[in-house]
Amino acid sequence: MASTNNAMIACVRTFLSSNNCFKLIVCEFISFRIHLYAKLLYHHHMKILIADDHELYRDALSILVQRLEEPTKIYLSSNYTDLLQLAQSADDWDLMLVDLNMPGLSYYDGIAQLSTQHPTTPIIVVTSSDDPKDSQRALKAGALGYMSKSMKSEDMLNAIKLMLSSGISIHPNHSTDTSTDSAELNELTPRQQDVLRQLCQGESNKRIARNLELSEHTVKLHVRAILQALNAENRTQAVIIAKQLFTQEIDP
Repeated sequence: MASTNNAMIACVRTFLSSNNCFKLIVCEFISFRIHLYAKLLYHHHMKILIADDHELYRDALSILVQRLEEPTKIYLSSNYTDLLQLAQSADDWDLMLVDLNMPGLSYYDGIAQLSTQHPTTPIIVVTSSDDPKDSQRALKAGALGYMSKSMKSEDMLNAIKLMLSSGISIHPNHSTDTSTDSAELNELTPRQQDVLRQLCQGESNKRIARNLELSEHTVKLHVRAILQALNAENRTQAVIIAKQLFTQEIDP
């Protein structure tokens, strides 16, 4: 797109080239308009669909995802019937946050149809159900992640950030009930603890490398060591465990 803009601008400049001040002003004006239209045309807003039959929680999730770093457009639904119709109206969704039990369809059929419509869109189920069978069926139906409504908002936001930046799935065994104790932090080097704190802030490997002045390869090695030390399956679970451990260090 940039090369096309520059070529168009060059043609305009050639056509209007002279010592005439008026023509130069016209040239600069056209150049400005080309860049402006290109910026407006290609400016991307993250499109997020939130479905929950409880208005209060729907609004709470809307406020939460507005804290993502990218500009966000949020679309709301309160049942599976409306959700499927709304989802079908576009094919460029970036994320769907869906309550498990809503009117219209069974959650298995609703999520299965949603994932069939949009196989490349991450679907995260957000629910108050603690039944392992529900989480297993939701994931089998096509959900990429499963989060409890009892999670702290910061943990939920970080989990969403990690999934969007790296494609990591969020599984139901990523709970806050772990047997890890604060002694495991002592197994990490000071630099690995720095990396872990960056992970807790939802930073990607690239951002961590820049923030800590490390290479991305070194960051990956540190992350691998952190997962092993915390007995975590992936970054999301490591973040949840780490936040507990950092809290234990502060609280007596």
